[in-house]
Amino acid sequence: MSTTFPFVNREPEFIDHLLDEQQSLTAVEQFSEWHNDKESETRPAQEKYYQRLLPASAPATGQQFAFEVDLDACSGCKACVVACHTLNGLEEDESWRRVGTLVIGNESQAISAAVQHVTTACHHCEDPGCLNGCPVKAYDKDPITGIVRHFDDQCIGCKYCTMMCPYEVPQYSKRLGIVRKCDMCHQRLSVGEAPACVQSCPNEAIRITIVPRDGVTYGTGDAVVPTAPASSITRPTTRYTRGETLDATSTKAQDENVDEVAESHWPLAIMLVATQLSVGMLLAEVVVAALLVFSGQSLPTTSTLAVTVVAFTVGNIGLGLAPLHLGQPLRMWRVFLGLRTSWLSREAVVLGKYMGALTVGIGLYALPVLNKAGWLPESLQFEFPDWLSRSVLIASLPLGVAGLYCSAKIYIATERQLWRSQRTLPRFFGTAIGGGTLFTALVLAAMGTQLPAAMLCLFAAGIGCFKLVSERRLYGKTSAGGDHYDQRSRRLITDHLNQSRSLRFACGNAALGFAVIAGLAGFFAPMAMIVFTAIACFLLAVGDGLERLLYFQSVVYDRMPRTL
Repeated sequence: MSTTFPFVNREPEFIDHLLDEQQSLTAVEQFSEWHNDKESETRPAQEKYYQRLLPASAPATGQQFAFEVDLDACSGCKACVVACHTLNGLEEDESWRRVGTLVIGNESQAISAAVQHVTTACHHCEDPGCLNGCPVKAYDKDPITGIVRHFDDQCIGCKYCTMMCPYEVPQYSKRLGIVRKCDMCHQRLSVGEAPACVQSCPNEAIRITIVPRDGVTYGTGDAVVPTAPASSITRPTTRYTRGETLDATSTKAQDENVDEVAESHWPLAIMLVATQLSVGMLLAEVVVAALLVFSGQSLPTTSTLAVTVVAFTVGNIGLGLAPLHLGQPLRMWRVFLGLRTSWLSREAVVLGKYMGALTVGIGLYALPVLNKAGWLPESLQFEFPDWLSRSVLIASLPLGVAGLYCSAKIYIATERQLWRSQRTLPRFFGTAIGGGTLFTALVLAAMGTQLPAAMLCLFAAGIGCFKLVSERRLYGKTSAGGDHYDQRSRRLITDHLNQSRSLRFACGNAALGFAVIAGLAGFFAPMAMIVFTAIACFLLAVGDGLERLLYFQSVVYDRMPRTL
């Protein structure tokens, strides 16, 4: 039935058509058509091309989103890299997705050799190393999607997550002073749109799938692909599929023999050496004082005060320089937030407690000295028992030792073979015992306690000799043996860090020589002993600082394949 009126001589208007349509459609049909039109307007324009590359529903309990890569379809075109870089607004040298190359078979025989391209990004692991290591809780694993996200406004730029992640996923932005990483384009996924890498791949080699959170390893053996880090470290969720399984014994990364000098982390190197010297000095003073008590003597209060003040000063220099390593040092107050999981948080808190206890001990020892000198007003001239001062000093020692252990665990926890506990603990505590003893000898010699100082010099020389011998086995030019990590590290040092190695051993050997001479001179030439001990302390500090730089710069480890 037409709604146009025959007695009106005019053309039908828009309202006339709407009235006609209203009589031809029921209310339910009108609502359905309107809903379908609105839904089509809100859907991504390219959805029809990638809809089958996304799961049909959200993860259920015990599941999470994950990348799935069809290696047979990956051509190595790097369209995914460009799309990720562009749509996420990354820095010029920043990349959240990379493409590596595996060589299958004998590379020297071109006929039998083949290549396999591998695109890789964050694996959104079940047990993320970045999340566990972050001292300020700048990472979160979404309880529903399983996506590991990074909160830029929380990050302090300590770069510890770059060490904790075996896949080198977090990328540091020097301009922003923070790290950033792939978040599976969660803002696109939340509205049903595919991540940039999924949309851009011309061969549909990348898709989003749902996997169970049950610790299953996807890949060859205990790695997602051959040559990759062991999946047992963080339990990555990315699946790499291929028609024919890759044989780990006949497959190697194209960049297998190409290692780069790692970051020096020089503020950390100075901090580590300084805090170790500080704790070592306190330990040496406590031992000397105890031995003198057993022999019926006592260490002068002024000598104890001088050692603790120098230890406090050295430790504070190291802790004061440490923030230079941070990209956002003004946010460092948050460092305690990761105390439950991060060894970096534990180091900061425990060493802070150590310095606080040492401050109290210094104050208790200083009051009687200042009282005798008449430098304090009568209102501040308190009398404290001698045992209280010594007790506070002794109580601060376990805090210092615990702080050094936390320092070592920071690097042991990365599960890099060259930083394992058998290598790291002896080197860190060797600096503490040997270097701290030598610095204590210098202070005691300057305070007129020559005999204990001479014995400490000789003891420090013995510890230093043991430390240098062990380092020569690792870094020496003529060293041989060891696993392939040692061989790669020695090759890296020979090619790029040879001067640092030579200078380290030169300083170490010279420090040993001066320490021995100082120890012998202590029995007949006190002034000469002070001079030689001071030279030995300087050389030891420089040598151990260089050793710590080599510790950082020469580290090599398993990694995802790269492309030359």
